[in-house]
Amino acid sequence: MFNAGDNIYLFGGIKGLVRDGDELRKELLEKRPDIMLITISPEQVSGMIEFINDPFEMDLSDYEIIYGINLSQYGDVMTPSPVYIEATKYSVENSIQMIGLDMDEDEYQKLYSKKIKTVDLLRHSLRKKKISRIKFDPETPEEFVDRWNDIVDLKAFKKVNSERIKYIESTLNKYLDEYKGQKIFCISDYDYFHELSDYLKKRD
Repeated sequence: MFNAGDNIYLFGGIKGLVRDGDELRKELLEKRPDIMLITISPEQVSGMIEFINDPFEMDLSDYEIIYGINLSQYGDVMTPSPVYIEATKYSVENSIQMIGLDMDEDEYQKLYSKKIKTVDLLRHSLRKKKISRIKFDPETPEEFVDRWNDIVDLKAFKKVNSERIKYIESTLNKYLDEYKGQKIFCISDYDYFHELSDYLKKRD
C-alpha cells in the first residue's frame, strides 16, 4: 500500500492470491474512497460486474494453470483474481464508480498485432512444457511473480507490457486531475505496482 498524499492511495495485489483480496477489502473499508481506479481494461471492469451479479465458470490458459499451481504454495488461489472480485464487490455494494485504466480491447489488439509476430507466439507456445518443469521456490509470492514474469515473458511481450504501463500512467494522470480533491483509491496488479508508485512520486 502506497500513500501518495492528497487523498491518493495505491494498492498492489498479486493476481490470483486470496490473501491480497482480503487485504484490499480491509483497506477499502478503512479508506472509504470516493472513486476507484484499477489497472484492467474498461471491458474487464464490465465483465467483473457481470461476474459478481451472475458468476460463471472461466476458462484458463495453460500458462494461467501453471502460474496458479506455483502461486498456491504461498496461499489459497482462485480465479477471477480475488483482488478484482473484492474491488468490484466494494464498488457495486457502495455505488462507487470503478474505472479501468488499461487499454480497451481494440487498442490492445492493435498493439499486440504490431509487437507480437508469429514466431513469438510459436516460441511462447513451445516453452510451456519447459516452464512447467521449472521449480519456483522464492520465499515470498512477490519474488515468485517477479521471477515468473522474467522467465515467461519473451522480449516482444515485455515490449507490449511496457507500452501498457505507459498507457496506464497516462490514464491515471488524467483521472487524478479530473477527480482532484476527492479520495482516490487506485488498485494495481502487483506487476505494475512499483512503476506506478514511482510515477506517483515523480508526479508530486
